[in-house]
Amino acid sequence: MSGSYEVLRNDVGIVDCGCWVRTQISGPDACAALDSVVGANMHELFDGRAINTLIPSLTGGVDAILWVAAVENNYLLIAEPSEQETIEAVLAELTSKFDISITNKQSDTSHLMLTGPNAETLAVDTLGDDVHSIGFLSVFELPESVLAMRIGYFGEYELHLFGEKEKQDDLLRQFADQCGKDLLVSPVGLPAMMAEMRILNTKRDIPQNVSVFEAGLQWMIDFQKTTLRAKSELDAKKKAVRNLCMLVVLEADIVEAGAQLVVEGQEVGWVQSAFFSPTLGKWVAIAYLQKDICAPGLLLQTQIGLANTVSAPAFLSVSVRNALEQAA
Repeated sequence: MSGSYEVLRNDVGIVDCGCWVRTQISGPDACAALDSVVGANMHELFDGRAINTLIPSLTGGVDAILWVAAVENNYLLIAEPSEQETIEAVLAELTSKFDISITNKQSDTSHLMLTGPNAETLAVDTLGDDVHSIGFLSVFELPESVLAMRIGYFGEYELHLFGEKEKQDDLLRQFADQCGKDLLVSPVGLPAMMAEMRILNTKRDIPQNVSVFEAGLQWMIDFQKTTLRAKSELDAKKKAVRNLCMLVVLEADIVEAGAQLVVEGQEVGWVQSAFFSPTLGKWVAIAYLQKDICAPGLLLQTQIGLANTVSAPAFLSVSVRNALEQAA
């Protein structure tokens, strides 16, 4: 993991996201159809903008986490590969109710993610000054029909590039020629980077019996929507929170997913997923703790080591520190 991780955290690299979800929703009812299943208000998502949202489960949990971008009266759905089956199943239910067209774009488009603290400089040098116009949560069409999207999974400058599949190698060569080296790296370090930022993966980090509120993802939902999926179930779950998702930094030799967190003989929660953080030299875990002890800054002496509850992110990334210095 360390090679991929170190490159993306401290320099710049490109990850081939060809296996990620890329689904286009179009047609007269595209907005209404999406609005009926995702938590965000699609009527407030304007052209050239993207939003991070979720599909609530019918029991008030989380079916899938995704990004939605509005592009020229169409909607592009982006998500990790593990979300594909669920998203496809939910969308399939919409075709009989709405006048929409659903197109899987994986076969004819490429998806490259350029990320790292040096990514913006390289993007400008390679793709032109238009890159400066792409703010966070923005979508912008660059020359040669490359669609650029600024979204965030990993806490660094992150530019997702979508283009014609047959032109992917040419785009990679442009970056390599500009940088003087091959930038394509393995995605193996990405889960640890997500954990450090407390960015959740549905399959890895959210058990089926955990509600939207226990996962801490209620900010992805507009509860004022009249078309909110599973609204009554969500209202009920809001009043029944027992555990809360927390980012925990642990000093231990090894931390395994599923480990119970025990303090003075009492179980106070469990580790849902855990990764070693080369930046911190410690383990970072997505954990669920009893709600009455869920506060940042707590030191818990557990049976697997000292656990420190922290506010996300676990640290300020190099990209964020650089941006703060430029703004000062």
